[in-house]
Amino acid sequence: MTERIAIIGAGLAGLSAARALTAAGHTPVVFEKSRGLGGRLATRRTEFGPIDHGAPGIPESVPISGETWPGADASMRQTGLPGVSALARKLSDGVEIRTQVEVQPLMRAGAAWALTDQAGASLGVFDRVLVTAPPVQAAALTAADAGLAAEVETAKMSPLWTLLLAFADPTGLEQDVLPLEGALSKAIPMLAKPGQTGLERWTVHASEAWSEANLELEKDDAAQALFDAFREQADVPGEPDYLAAHRWRYARVRLPLGRPFAANADASLIAGGDWALGDLASHAVESGKAMAARVLDAAG
Repeated sequence: MTERIAIIGAGLAGLSAARALTAAGHTPVVFEKSRGLGGRLATRRTEFGPIDHGAPGIPESVPISGETWPGADASMRQTGLPGVSALARKLSDGVEIRTQVEVQPLMRAGAAWALTDQAGASLGVFDRVLVTAPPVQAAALTAADAGLAAEVETAKMSPLWTLLLAFADPTGLEQDVLPLEGALSKAIPMLAKPGQTGLERWTVHASEAWSEANLELEKDDAAQALFDAFREQADVPGEPDYLAAHRWRYARVRLPLGRPFAANADASLIAGGDWALGDLASHAVESGKAMAARVLDAAG
C-alpha cells in the first residue's frame, strides 16, 4: 500500500523530494504557504520586466536544465526565463501542490500525523511528513516531537534585504555583477543573464550585517537607504523608475545542521533544507533527495 506523504514547503528542497518520491511511485502532496513556488528562486514581475530578487541562479550541477549563464560565478551559473522562478516550475511538473496553505504545528494521529491549515480545517492525515521550512518555522511545526524540534533549532539562518531597481533610460553602468562594500554586498543586472532583453533592471543585495541591523525597517525606508548606498558606490545618475525592497527573513545559512536532514525515531517526521548542509542551492537539492531516500528506505 502506498504511503500518504505530505511535504511542507515548495522550495528547492521540497520540490526535489517530491520529484524523487513521485519517480518512485508515490504521490506526495506539497503544501506551500505562498502563492508561488521555489522559495528564494523568486522573480518579481514589473511593468519594466522581470527582476530576480532572491537567488540569482543555481549551480549547473543541479539537474533542472535551465539557461546557462557563462560569465556567472559557479554557484549561480544556471538561471531561468523569463526569470529564475521558472526553474521551480520545471521541478514542479507532475507534482500535486497546494499553494496559499499555511500548515499549523503537526499533531500525532496514532502512528501518523494530522495536518490543519490556518483556519483550523483538516488537510488530512499522513503517514510521513517532510518539513522543508526554515529552521525556526520547522521547529515550530515539529514541536510535537521535542527531540526533533530541538535538533532542528541548532541550525541558524541570517536575513537579507534586497533592492529592486529599473531604469527607463540606460544608466551607463557596466551590465555585469558588481562587488560592493559597506551596507551592500553585490549588484546583479538582469541584462547580464541569458535571454534577458528590454529595460535596465538590477537586484542589489545588502550585506548580512546591514540586513541584521535593519531587519524591521519599513520596506520603503529600506529601499531608499539601499539605493542611496548603491548610488554613492556605483555613481548611478538620476533616480530609478522602479524602486522596491524585499526582506528575506531567512536567507543565508549561518550555522548548518551538519547532515542532510533530521528525523524522528520512526522516520515519520523528517526536516531538512539548504540549512541542513550550507548556503548553496545544490545543498537544498541534496537535502531534499536525501529526505526522499530516507522515506523510501523506511517504507520498505
